[in-house]
Parts: sequence; C-alpha cells; structure tokens
Amino acid sequence: MLDNLLFFVVILFQVDFSIADPLVQLRNGSILGREATTFANKSYFAFEKIPYATPPVGALRFKAPQPAQNWDGTLNATYLDVSCFQSQQNPTDSEDCLFINVFTPELPVDGNNVSLPVMFYIHGGAFVQGSSMAAPPDLFINNDVVLVTINYRLGPFGFLSTQDDVIPGNNGLKDQRFAIQWANENIHLFGGNPDQITIFGQSAGSASCAYQLLNKNSEGGLFRGAILESGSFLSPWSMQRNARSIAFGTAALLNSTIGSSNDSQALLQLLQSIDAEELNSISGEYSNLVTPPWSFDVSQGVLWGPVIEVKNPDAFLTKKMFGLLQAGNVLAVPTLMGFNSEENLAFNQDPDIFKSWAEAWDEDLNLIVPNDMQIVDESEHAKMAASIREIYTGGEPFADNLGGGIRYSSDTSFTRPIIKHAEMLSKYAKTYFYQFSYDGLFGNISVHYDGAESVGHSEDIRYIFCSGNGCDDGIYPEDDLITRNRLIKLWTDFAKYQNPTPEPSDNLQNITWPILSTDEGDFLYLDINKDLQIKNHPKNDTYSKWTDLYDSLGYSDFDTY
Repeated sequence: MLDNLLFFVVILFQVDFSIADPLVQLRNGSILGREATTFANKSYFAFEKIPYATPPVGALRFKAPQPAQNWDGTLNATYLDVSCFQSQQNPTDSEDCLFINVFTPELPVDGNNVSLPVMFYIHGGAFVQGSSMAAPPDLFINNDVVLVTINYRLGPFGFLSTQDDVIPGNNGLKDQRFAIQWANENIHLFGGNPDQITIFGQSAGSASCAYQLLNKNSEGGLFRGAILESGSFLSPWSMQRNARSIAFGTAALLNSTIGSSNDSQALLQLLQSIDAEELNSISGEYSNLVTPPWSFDVSQGVLWGPVIEVKNPDAFLTKKMFGLLQAGNVLAVPTLMGFNSEENLAFNQDPDIFKSWAEAWDEDLNLIVPNDMQIVDESEHAKMAASIREIYTGGEPFADNLGGGIRYSSDTSFTRPIIKHAEMLSKYAKTYFYQFSYDGLFGNISVHYDGAESVGHSEDIRYIFCSGNGCDDGIYPEDDLITRNRLIKLWTDFAKYQNPTPEPSDNLQNITWPILSTDEGDFLYLDINKDLQIKNHPKNDTYSKWTDLYDSLGYSDFDTY
C-alpha cells in the first residue's frame, strides 16, 4: 500500500492562471477549475471531481485503492456531480466515486509563493451515507484557509469484510488515507502548505479521523493536527462486531449455497459479478432484516463500518482501538475534540417512537448494557443493567422519564466514549476539549425532552458549512451569527496555529482555551454557548458513574467504551 502511495509524487508541475480559466498541471494530467465567490464576496478557485484513485470497479471492488490513471487533454474540474453508493440511494450515486475537491483563496502564479493552511474534511453519515457535496467552502475561504473534501466508499463497498485476507475490509478508511496522501503530495499546486494540513470530520467522519490517527501509515507528516466533532473510534457504533456473518448473510440473499458455504473466495466472486445497484440493494435488504432502530441497541455496532483486520500487507487496523490508545500507540498531533450537549436528540424527534424504544428497554434491561463490557454472567448482567438505569431515572422506568432515556442514549453513543478518548489522548498529545451548547436557529432540533439538554447531533456542522439561505446573515439572529463566526475562527485558528486561541480576541471574549490535562484531577473544557466559558468536568454527573461501573469489571480489554 505504501509503495502505491509513492506514485503520487509530483515530478513535474505547473500552474497556469487567468481569471476565467484556472489550470493546474498534476502528475496525471491537466485540470481546469473555476472562479467563484463566497457569500461575503471573497473570490476563490474551485477544483472539483479530481480523481485521486483508479475507479474501484470490477476486480478492484473490495480492494484497497490504487493510484489514479493518467488522462489526455484537460480534465474539466469545474463541477461535482458524483457521490458514492449509499444506503439512501441518490441519482448521483456511482461506484466510480473516488474524487477529491480543492477550494483555495489563491493560486501560486508568476512565482508568487502562496502557502496557506489546509483543512481536509471527512464527511459523516454512519459509514453508509453522505458525500463531499454537503461541504461548501465559503466560511473557510473567508478565513484564508484551503478546504479539501473527498468522497470515500461507503456501506458494503467500503466496509464489507470476510475477516480474512480475501476481503480484509476497511477500504473506506484506506480511501481516506489515500486521499490525505494525495493532498500531502499535491496541495502546494493549489496554494496550500503540505506541512500545515489539519484533518477534521463530524460523526462517522470524526471517528474516521480518529482512526487515521491510529494508522501507522499516517506517520511521517501527512497531517499535523486533527479536529474530531461528535465521533470517536471508542464510540460503540464506530465498528462492525460481526463482519463475517454480515458478509455471508448479505451474500445469502443472492445465493443461499454460497451464503452458507463459508467460502470467502466464492463470496468474493459472487459479489464482484453483480452490478453495483444490485449489491447496494441487497445490502439494504439485509440491513432491514437484521438491524434494530438506531437508538434501540447501539452498542452492537454498525452494520457496515471499520473492522479489526487480520494481518495482511494492506491492513489498516489489526488491534483493538482502546488498547492502542491506552498504550499511546497513536499519532500524537494536536487534537481539538468534543460533542454537542445532547447528541441523540437528533435521532429522537418523534416522542411516540422514542417512548416505544424506552418501553423496550424497560421490558428487557439487558439491552442497555454496553456490548463492550463483555459481561457473560446473567446475574451480573442484570445487576449492571439496573445500575445503569439508576443513573438516569433513579430506578423508575425509562418510559416514565424520557429525558433520562435521551441522556442515556446520548452518553452511550457519544458523550462517554468521547470524554474517555480525550482523557487518554491528553497523556500523549496536546488536546483541546469542547461542548457545543448553543441552541440557535442554525440548528434543526424542534422537539426537546424535560431533563435533557438542547443541542443535538450535527447542529454544530451547520455553523461551519453554510449554503443558500444558511449564508444569509439577514435571516438569522445576531447570536447565531456571532456563534458561527466564533466557531469558524476557533477551528481555522487551530489549523493555522495548532492553538484555537493563540492571542486575545474580542470576538472570542478574550478567552484562552486551556490545553486538557487530567493529571491533577481536572478536566477543563470550553463550553460554546451564547457566551464562551471555561468549565470543569463535562457531563460529570453521569460520566464518573460510568467509569466506576467500567472499573468494577476489573479488566480493560475493551474495544470501544
């Protein structure tokens, strides 16, 4: 894999420029971009739909990414109209989807030395949906940062695994790493500084960034910082726990003989022989057969997502994430990370549906015990379940305390693993922690629950990516605009200086965001609300109780947390 990456080395490059026709010469060929302006009327140059790998079709389906092929003439890179196949299929979906996009405020022309900080975005979507089309560059361009966005393989295309060397898995993560390598080798052609790349992502994109920090091939300066928004590889949804059975269960819908054969080569041949639409369709059919609702039993992990691979030449991950992080086997670059105040609000906007899930928990409390606790004894399992419900409802049914149920599901999916991740990471890398608590109109949450906080999953992302009416300052309250300006300044200053508050700023209320250290028993973080405040111990009323429960197990061979 590493040998393949070396093909990205640019041996000849040139940038030709005019206002109407920005051209960049890559190793693979020439590309034509376009000039555009942000909502603030700042001009920039967009280069979209640049191939960063060979189309992963035919015999390359389920294989690690390969270097892009050369092209003749000039490639039209003025628009993006392709997304990778995903669970909610779109007309733009294609298996030929491995494209990278670069948005830059300035190009290096006529000997002009341009070297701007670069932010490399990995989109979220539970590893089964999303695309780079949902990440417009306006706010980054306005802050003189180069923005890079990518597509990567999703669902079975990116994460099917037979858990052997036939289909090892993690191709979606390998796509991301391949694209980061492309940016590192080529971004100077677009006015970006290859020594100043910060990767960032939200939700599954955040977990993906965390995984990139674990990968040995990220060493050597591919990027120098990371921002993790609402996702960690310690989140229980961030990995597949039954990848081989999922692969063969999916194949069985096409061919029951192969599905029950335990023959990985036969499965590979079958799934490479069908068209992409059919593979996407049967994976959705299998998902409907076996997957409970999102908030029902999240600790079982996602249907399609990262796996712990068997050792193989292209392996991305072969050991449990918790142990790697605990031992410091992580790329120790400055990291900014955190979550929104009540993440799972976003998935529970219908109180009647959520009450039915709460009733299911009450009927079988075993469902609320995290899978990663690995409790086998039935009596111990039941005791743990009762202890967990006691934290959130005082022992009363979840159905009678839906706010407690929301808090439990937010903590299990996001809060607890993200805090634990930061706590361990801070021993090895400069770490900044935040909670996003501002409940504004940019967000999309209308239903709230008594006893739960008010900012749900993905609301923060609307403050750093804007398009259409979302960029219209005239239709949002002043506090929304102030919060948007603060958030993008904190993020871009971190990319520029590896410090989100390098100097006092009136815009940031002259606050200094402290580096996280838990050595003296503190856990200082920035609470981002109408006012910015430094606080201690996020979610400590529940987190400390969870750590006591995990510690009571007497071992730490966890994968997630």
